[in-house]
Formats: sequence, C-alpha cells, structure tokens
Amino acid sequence: HPSYDYTDFVEGLRPTDKDSNGKKLDTMQFVRKNGVFKEFCKDAVKEENKGKDFIFLIDEINRGDLSKIFGELFYAIDPGYRGEKGKIDTQYQNLIPKDGNKDFDENNADPFRHGFYVPKNVYIIGTMNDIDRSVESMDFAMRRRFQFIEVTAEDSAKNMNIEGEAQKRMGALNECIVSDKIDLSSAFQIGGSYFLGKDDKPLPDTYNFENLWKYRLEGLLREYLRGEEEHSAKEKMEILEKAFNFGYLFKDTEQEPIQNIQNEGNTPDNSNE
Repeated sequence: HPSYDYTDFVEGLRPTDKDSNGKKLDTMQFVRKNGVFKEFCKDAVKEENKGKDFIFLIDEINRGDLSKIFGELFYAIDPGYRGEKGKIDTQYQNLIPKDGNKDFDENNADPFRHGFYVPKNVYIIGTMNDIDRSVESMDFAMRRRFQFIEVTAEDSAKNMNIEGEAQKRMGALNECIVSDKIDLSSAFQIGGSYFLGKDDKPLPDTYNFENLWKYRLEGLLREYLRGEEEHSAKEKMEILEKAFNFGYLFKDTEQEPIQNIQNEGNTPDNSNE
C-alpha cells in the first residue's frame, strides 16, 4: 500500500521498551529491526545448501512505491547479483554487530553482518492487475528484473473450477467485452473470482446472478467505460447486461442475437426485449 516503505520491507528503526533479553527498560529506545523480506532471506540462507527453495509472494506489487520500498535491493534481486558476490550495504548496515563466527548459528550472529544479499534459493513472485492506473508509475528498472506471465480470465476460471451457469455467463460477458460492440481489450475481461461464493466455492446454478450483476459487475464495467459519451456508455452497458443474462451478442441495428451460448432448450424468452 502507499504507506509501505523500506523500513517495513528491508530494515529500519523500531521503538521498544525491552532489552535483548526481554527485560523491561526504564525508557523507550529505538533499535534496528529486520523487515519482512530481510527476515525471510535470513531463513532462506540457512537452507541454501540443503536444496530448499523459498518463494516470496507479493500480492498487488504495483500498489506500493517500489523504488521507496526496495531501495538498494533493486540491484540485489537481479539474477546477476544473487549470492554473496552481490553483497550490498543497507541503509542501517553500520548498526549490525560484526562479531560472531562464520557459522552464524553460533552466538546468534547475523548472516548479513558484512553485507546483505539475496540468496540464490529465493524466488520473488509479484501479482498485479495490468489495467490498474498504478501500473503506469511502476519503475522500468524494476520491470526489467521480472519475467511476465499473463493469467487470463479463462485461466482464472479454470483454476477456480468455475462451471455450469456461472461459466456460461462469464464466458458470454467476456466475449462481449472484447467484441466490436464494446471494443475493450482482453485485459478488461472479468476474472473467475467474481464467480466465487462463500468459502471460495464456485457459485451454484441456483445463485441469484441478478444480484451479482447489480452489486458487483455493473459498477465495475461502468467504470471501465468512464470517459465515453453518456449515450454510448449507456448503450454498451445494456449490451453487456444482455450478454451476461442471456449469452447474446447484439448487432448495431436489429436487436436479434448473433450468438447464443445457452444450452439447447434453455433459450430465454426475448419477446419483451
């Protein structure tokens, strides 16, 4: 999130009223504390020679200011700088005690007391929605350090076991979104998570899909169409709603279906359309 920073992720000064032995102090003090990623790497380096891999997952990685959060780790996470050969001094390196044997488990020595590095057995995975406006401000230096793999709406439906009525409505709506009538890219297609209910289970065929449209999908799609003329946006919303409810894509003039994904025998009565 926007307030997350280097001291949360790598290391920083934190207030405490206890000493290293847990004894309560008379006054409050500030001590250096590892952030979540450095602590993670501390665990990983202990297992580096045992063939164990560590995966660090950052959900919605684009939500934070990555330059501010990673700091000098911009270089440390690069594959070419992994391991001890890529050691760097962090911003609080001078506060780390340098004593302790090479085997840092003895005397509780810090493995990064002579410089921080990202172990070779650490893998970083970041997720993002590529239509979020915050993606535009993502540092290109950071982009170059990641491989990008697209997870499509269809992939998400398959991974979440979306099937039956939910799958048909989701498929019809997503086909409509990328059709010439709506003219949005596949990045705007609706993912499978919208079709999950309690306990992350797929919505049953008996679910009230009208509420799903009204309270979750309609507002989102309207936001996607923000900036278009009011008449055009309204017309497109009507087409999207019909696609979701009936599995139809509509022509410009005649209000007749050009595609019907409903199972034979389940075609809705459109006499009042």
